[in-house]
Amino acid sequence: MKTTRLIPLLCAVLTTLIVVAACGSVADDGPVTVTTSVSPQPSSDGYEVSDRLRDATMVWSAEPGVDLLSLEGTLIRASEESFVIGLMLGLDYAYLGFAKSSGSLGGGGILGGFRDDTGQGPFAGTIHGRIQQIIPINGGFDVLSCVLAVGLDRQLDGKYVPSRLTGGEGSEQRSRFVRTGESSTATSPTPPPSVSSPDLLHWQAPSGNEFVGWEIDGFIDQDPSTSRNGRCAPWARSLYPDAPVKIPPDAYAHDNPPPVEPAYPGWPGNRN
Repeated sequence: MKTTRLIPLLCAVLTTLIVVAACGSVADDGPVTVTTSVSPQPSSDGYEVSDRLRDATMVWSAEPGVDLLSLEGTLIRASEESFVIGLMLGLDYAYLGFAKSSGSLGGGGILGGFRDDTGQGPFAGTIHGRIQQIIPINGGFDVLSCVLAVGLDRQLDGKYVPSRLTGGEGSEQRSRFVRTGESSTATSPTPPPSVSSPDLLHWQAPSGNEFVGWEIDGFIDQDPSTSRNGRCAPWARSLYPDAPVKIPPDAYAHDNPPPVEPAYPGWPGNRN
């Protein structure tokens, strides 16, 4: 998967998911209300969720036969969540080890279009992710996944507005994970927590580096026609059947934040 293939597709990924309106820049939407007391990551004491993200969650699901708590499922979730955080807040706030694991693609590659800090937020609501397929390859695996951010808003001038998403069909991506041979400290899968925990109504994150021993070789946005005719759009429509195909950033301005669903499966033992 060549870096040159990623460069022309980066803008499509950024536009299709959330937050960044154009490749390598953030649109000027006027003053942004930002929660104070947010320190960039990483920290030597472990990852801490930014205050600008605490009122959002990510809910994962998977096709039959895919284990969200397996080594592959855990790595996929950590990388996709880091990617989304990078779009919303900036790379300074992504999970520990994410930028390094994707470092070979920086400087014009997949990380070249990110800012260190977008200055946007706070965010509230729920992002949905789905692992569609894991494809073993020599030295690692490819993954087909979908991300849907219809349920996520950002705060702007005291109102809650769309978080720069394109609508209700989601974004289908193909990513590659390659082993580096570096020693990993991965632990055995832990059962998902009970949805009754109040912590699950806030962003869940791993406290340590989930990427040791792996290199993330790109996030390639699939052909939109493939997404619509494949499994991503039907899944997205099952969650938000009435969402329009495209939602402009000025579509609405609500006084109250959108509902927040309990995070799933979360990161047991790594509450933030």
